[in-house]
Amino acid sequence: MTTTTTRPTLTPVLLILLALLSAFTPLSIDMYLPALPSIAVDLKGSAGDIQLTLSAFMIAFGLGQIFYGPAGDRFGRRPVILIGLAIYVVTSVGCAFADEAGQLVGLRFLQGLAACGGVVLARTMVRDLAEKDQAARVMSLMHACSSLAPMLAPLIGGQILWFLGWRAIFWVLAGIGVVALGAAYWRLPETLRPEYRQPLVLSAVLKRFAELFRHRAFVGYALTGSFQFAALFSFLSGSPFVFIERYGVAPRDFGLIFGGMVVFMTVGSLLNAKFAPVFGAGRILRYGVIVPAVSGSAAMVLGWIEARTGAIGLWPFLLCFAPQIAAISVIGANSMAMALQHYPHMAGTASSLMGVMTFGIGAVFGAVVGQALDGTIVPMTAAMGIAGILCLLSNRLLVPRS
Repeated sequence: MTTTTTRPTLTPVLLILLALLSAFTPLSIDMYLPALPSIAVDLKGSAGDIQLTLSAFMIAFGLGQIFYGPAGDRFGRRPVILIGLAIYVVTSVGCAFADEAGQLVGLRFLQGLAACGGVVLARTMVRDLAEKDQAARVMSLMHACSSLAPMLAPLIGGQILWFLGWRAIFWVLAGIGVVALGAAYWRLPETLRPEYRQPLVLSAVLKRFAELFRHRAFVGYALTGSFQFAALFSFLSGSPFVFIERYGVAPRDFGLIFGGMVVFMTVGSLLNAKFAPVFGAGRILRYGVIVPAVSGSAAMVLGWIEARTGAIGLWPFLLCFAPQIAAISVIGANSMAMALQHYPHMAGTASSLMGVMTFGIGAVFGAVVGQALDGTIVPMTAAMGIAGILCLLSNRLLVPRS
C-alpha cells in the first residue's frame, strides 16, 4: 500500500493506473458486444431485451456517479475506488451465472454502479494534479493508453465467444477487476487535498450541483461531451445487430472492424495531447465539434437512402462512422478539462455531474436505438446524426468563445 508524505505527481506509473481505471467502461461494454446476438438466443430474449443489458449498465454508470464524486470529495479518491472495484468483481461473476435476460439486465445494472467509481475519480485525480490545457493533455494521454481497451476488447470478446461461450467473457472481466483492485491497493496514492474535503450531506451536495448548473459554460461543455458520447453509444447499441445480422459480418470480424475504428481514436488522442498545450483545449474543441455534425449527418442521409434502395452497402457507412467515433478522443478530453478547470474545490462533484449527464444521455440514445431496431441501419444512423448536430449546437450556443 502506498502512503505519501509529499504531494503526489502524475508519474508514468500513475498515468497507466488511471488509464486502467478509465478502461472499465469500454471493457465492460465492448468485450461482450460481439456476443449480443448469441446471448439473445441463449437467454431466449429479443434484440431489444438484450440491448437493455447495455442500457442498464450505462444508466447505472451515470446514476452511480451522483454518489461517487461527492463521496470522493469527502472520504478521498483512493478508498472509494477500492470499494467500487471490489463490488465490480462480485457482480461480474454474477453476470456469468445469469440464466435469463431479466437477471442479466439487473446484474449489469449493479455492475455499472460498481464500475463508475474508478472512472469518475480517475479523471478527478487528473484535475487534482493538473489544470486546463495540461489537464487536457494528460487526459488525452490517459485516453490513448485506455483506448487499447476498446481496440482489443471486441477482438478478445469475439475469440472468447468462439472458443468458450459468452459467459466466459464475464469471468475475464472479473479477472481484470481483480488485477485493477490489486494494482490500486498497492500503487494508488491519495490526491485530494485536506482543505478541499467537502461534507457528504445531501443538502450540501445538492447545493454544489445547483451551483454547477448555474454556470452556462459548464453546462455547455457537459452537453458537448454528452452528445458526442450519445453518438458513440448509439453505434455500440446498434452496430452488433446491424453488422452481424443485416450485413452478415462474423462476430470475430466485427471485432476487427471496431478495433480499426479505435485506431483512429487513439491517433486523435495522441494528436490532442501534443497540440492542446499549443493551441488551447477550448479552441481545438470549437473546431472538433464540426466533425461529428458533418459525418453524422452524412451517415443519416445515407441510411435513409440505403433503407429505400439497398444500394449503399456497409463500407460507405464505415467511412462516416470512423471520424465521428474518433472525434470523441478530442471532444471528450477537452470538454472535460475545460468544464473542470474552475472547480478544484469540488472536482469530484463536477466530474460526477458530467458523468451523470454523459452516460444518462448516452443511455437514452442507446435504448431508443435498441427498441427501434427494425432490420435496417436507419435507427442507428439517425441517432448518430442527431447526436452529432446537438454536439455542435451545444458548443456553439452555450460555450462562450474565448
